[in-house]
Amino acid sequence: MKSKEETLIDLKRELLRIGSTNQRDYDLLKRKGQVLSTTICRRLKLSWPEVVKKLDGKANTSQIISNEFY
Repeated sequence: MKSKEETLIDLKRELLRIGSTNQRDYDLLKRKGQVLSTTICRRLKLSWPEVVKKLDGKANTSQIISNEFY
């Protein structure tokens, strides 16, 4: 199982790809292999809005984007 930090970084990467932080959008548009939003909330013991708020302090967006291309 991924650490909380890894889960948040992966989620932020996926939300950037999707272009939305909406929970329903994430569940509908996530890539195969990504866990459902409810699973993320349960693992982190947070609501979806709290998870999204926590993402603001995690992983620089430019680092995520540059890692996708290299």
